[in-house]
Amino acid sequence: MSTYVPSPDEVAAAQTPKGGWTKRQLAEWGVPWPPPQGWRKHLEAQWRGEDVPPLENPQTPGTASDQDTLF
Repeated sequence: MSTYVPSPDEVAAAQTPKGGWTKRQLAEWGVPWPPPQGWRKHLEAQWRGEDVPPLENPQTPGTASDQDTLF
């Protein structure tokens, strides 16, 4: 899956008036929701052509996909 990698200037320009980025915009750049810490540095490294692993959100305690939601 190929996603568009924006320049650091494009990332700054896409910031909303409230200082964040929309879920839709981040998804277009391949950033998961909620965006993990360091996502902007990660995109910048990709933009520079560095070989970086895909962005992933760390599993938050209590949100494991195999956890029974009733208990």
